[in-house]
Amino acid sequence: MKGFSDKYVESIIRKTIKGAMTAKQAAQKLEITKQYMNRLKIRYLSEGISCLSHGNTGKQREWKTPEEICARIVALYKNKYHGFNFRHFLEKLNEEELIEISYGALYRILSEADIQSPKCQHCRKKNNIHPTRPRRECFGELLQTDASLHRWFGESLPKATLHGSIDDSTGIVMGLFFDKEETLWGYYNMLRQILLKHGIPEAFYADNRSIFELRKLSEKNQTIDRDVHIQFKRCCSQLGIELITTSTPQAKGRIERLWETLQSRLIAELALRGITDIESANAFLPEFMEDYNRRFASAPDTENSLFVPAPEEQEINYYLSIQYERTIDNGSAFTFFGSKLQLVDTKGKVVRIIRGTVIDVYRTFDNCIVAVYDGKFYETKDAVVDRIRPEESPKPEKPHWKPDSNHPWRRAVVSRKRKTGGN
Repeated sequence: MKGFSDKYVESIIRKTIKGAMTAKQAAQKLEITKQYMNRLKIRYLSEGISCLSHGNTGKQREWKTPEEICARIVALYKNKYHGFNFRHFLEKLNEEELIEISYGALYRILSEADIQSPKCQHCRKKNNIHPTRPRRECFGELLQTDASLHRWFGESLPKATLHGSIDDSTGIVMGLFFDKEETLWGYYNMLRQILLKHGIPEAFYADNRSIFELRKLSEKNQTIDRDVHIQFKRCCSQLGIELITTSTPQAKGRIERLWETLQSRLIAELALRGITDIESANAFLPEFMEDYNRRFASAPDTENSLFVPAPEEQEINYYLSIQYERTIDNGSAFTFFGSKLQLVDTKGKVVRIIRGTVIDVYRTFDNCIVAVYDGKFYETKDAVVDRIRPEESPKPEKPHWKPDSNHPWRRAVVSRKRKTGGN
């Protein structure tokens, strides 16, 4: 009888036994059924006040976690798995430490040890609610992409930027790559992972960063698209990928929620393995993505997939390039970051180009320099300089020439001396 003291219940039972109150009236006062009231009266006559106590009172639960296991769990969390959220810690206990325990039991053990989960829920503002957008139906129909600048390797180490992409339909993490800042190189590496493993997606959904979209104001102060060469946008256009941008973070909520999850799980996994640099972290990311997708993502429907087969790896390196414009000089060469380069054909001969011609030069993903002239691709090589350097062939010294005695210059000098008296 929840909410009633044992003394009050006993007084009701005594009145029922003495006939001062019917079983129905007593049941109504104790908020129980008449049948249970009759059974309670019979038990009271045989057991007394002890009938009101639960049968398991004072007994140890058979399913209680042994004290040594509880102590081990607390020690593991405080040392090896410090900073893990409780659900993540439970996975490690079941899979790595071979401790079979439920989430409820784990929560009780850690709470009794005054340990609070880093992911404990806080009160949310009710007026900050955004409607959920329905997921896309097909795998590869829309990939949300973004970058997160965070202290991924610990509070005492510099920040790094994680570039990532997630499939809107299945929640599969498609690619992850670390870099110091949000860079084109980071997005190119992420895109290369997607192309090699899955193919060409139908569309990307990103924010209005200058990497994806560059805008300017017109004379009437209206925002208009600017027709410039944005490298990632050019690459997507050449691959046939639609690039959608937005200025609202809530519009791409799946990638934003992914960052919240990774800032808990990925940081803990990196710390567990002692990874504190970008190179080692990038080597670990494929393993992490496989485990993450196995736990949280839905299985993709490959029959209805909108991914298109990607080109060969070498051709992908050409797509993931940086485009420049250069002007040809008198020697059919152009300057490229301090170097003089010339175009060569398949036979290794230098291609002669008229001075002032503007060509497109590409630095490919694998750091090769190629150029496009007259609709054809050409490899490049260091330009051959025909001029000889002065230090290698100094000018010949001119012989000393002395005029003859009858030279006009000498006669003029002699005549002046005679007029002046030899002075």
